[in-house]
Amino acid sequence: MAGRPPKPAELKRAAGRTSKTDSGGRPIRDISIVTILPMAERIPEAPVHLGADGVRFWERAWSQAITWLSPNSDLEAIENAAILADAATAARKKYLATLEAADARAFVAVNKAFTDSLASLGFDPVSRSRLGIAEVKRVSKLEELAQARQQKG
Repeated sequence: MAGRPPKPAELKRAAGRTSKTDSGGRPIRDISIVTILPMAERIPEAPVHLGADGVRFWERAWSQAITWLSPNSDLEAIENAAILADAATAARKKYLATLEAADARAFVAVNKAFTDSLASLGFDPVSRSRLGIAEVKRVSKLEELAQARQQKG
């Protein structure tokens, strides 16, 4: 994708845009129409065919994204990403052992597929913004003090 990432609909609405289109005439998605999917209550068992890197990715993905990943709809996508995690490790090892151009191309292709898979699951800032999931925010000293006071009292 070239250019600047699109501005999330939530920010457009916060800026006071209440129309159905943005300033460029593009439709703003209606965030009031949301399908609620059941959240995982625990980390699902990793598929037995995954290697060590795939299992590590499976555990990390579910533990970090359990609030937005659904075991009903996202299980196969996470399994595919975990398979790609194993494949990326294998392709990297093979390339480093041979230093062949064909092995380098294979590693780059698998790594790109893995990166695309991560983005589709919301594991980068732009994807999370598009999904309306999370915003990384630096906590100010004043907010830290307020949180500490709240936890004590």
